[in-house]
This record gives sequence, structure tokens and C-alpha cells, in this order.
Amino acid sequence: MHIQVINYQRTFNLGNYASEKIGVEVAINAGEDAKEALETAKLLVEEYHKENVAKLKDLGYFYEDQIEVETIPTQSKKTLTEKTKEFIDACKTRAELKSWELMSKSNPELLEHYNKKFKSIK
Repeated sequence: MHIQVINYQRTFNLGNYASEKIGVEVAINAGEDAKEALETAKLLVEEYHKENVAKLKDLGYFYEDQIEVETIPTQSKKTLTEKTKEFIDACKTRAELKSWELMSKSNPELLEHYNKKFKSIK
């Protein structure tokens, strides 16, 4: 068997759902080491990627570093439970109330409140 062509490709994750696929094909002569050619192809791809990322950064492609990230405060479990109880209490029909059934099943306190409200609606 004689290997004539070595092909190496790699996909690099650039973040923000973007990627870059780089590949190189290397022809080798009889007697040359295929593994050495593959290693050379791999190094070429990785070196090109590093250079390309540097260019993209200079062009402002990676904008995450340039914007201020806003932290959204989270609610405590108790606050969420209390707010959900208010929504349950506001329901006028069983059909309306049914939309809160699944959420109530994950919290025993809410489930009890849901069941009481369900029984009270005719």
C-alpha cells in the first residue's frame, strides 16, 4: 500500500454558535513518512486557526469582551411560590386553573394550594 495524499480537517468552536472548519491536503512522495505528513498537516491547520482568531479579534468579531453583561436577579423559591399562588387564586374556571397543574406538581406546598382552589371552583 502506498499513501499518496494526506487530508486533515478540524472544526474549531468560535463561540456564539459560530465555528470555523479548516482543512489541508498534503501530497507525499514514495518513501516519505505518512505520519510525519499528517502531523505537519495538523500543525498547519492549528497554526492557521490561531492566526485567523487573532485577525478576527482585531476586527472586533469577538464582541463579548466589549459589552457589559447585565446580571438578571433571580427569585427565591419562596417568592416564586407566593407569586404562583397569586396566579392560581386569580383563576376563575377549572380550565384556567388546569394550566397551573404541572407547575404545582413539582412543589408540595403549591400542589396543596392548587387542589384547594380546584375543589372550590365549580
